[in-house]
Amino acid sequence: MMPPESVSRGGVTLCLDEYFEPRPPIDVPVLRYRIEVAGQTVGELRRRLGETSDLRRYFGQIGYEVQPAFRGRGHASMACRQGLAVMQGLGYDEVWITCNPENRASRRVCEKVGAVLVETVDIPAGHVMYQHGIRQKCRYRVRV
Repeated sequence: MMPPESVSRGGVTLCLDEYFEPRPPIDVPVLRYRIEVAGQTVGELRRRLGETSDLRRYFGQIGYEVQPAFRGRGHASMACRQGLAVMQGLGYDEVWITCNPENRASRRVCEKVGAVLVETVDIPAGHVMYQHGIRQKCRYRVRV
């Protein structure tokens, strides 16, 4: 089943921008969506389509980013809810979202969409994230 080109809810629209074939370090297909509000791009949401342990443990199956000028308005939460609904439509019954422990805004988004903190894990020294200075990830699971 192919994901929709766009989905809208609560004034926030996700528009499919790009499809990436599997490639390191994630090694699963990735869909990148623009997050739009009133026709203006405010951020992006990435859906990583796969079930690898590295994806569930470190990268997460959904990632999101909102431009600084648009933060604090609920756009990430609404976009994430839409992303979860599409994941459900693709056959997922649970989705993993990860974030850095110090990223309180991202942690709030996880909680707002019903994700539960499962654990905080250390990044192994040889992992690509460790090489970029990331030492831990909070792992959230949400049932869809």
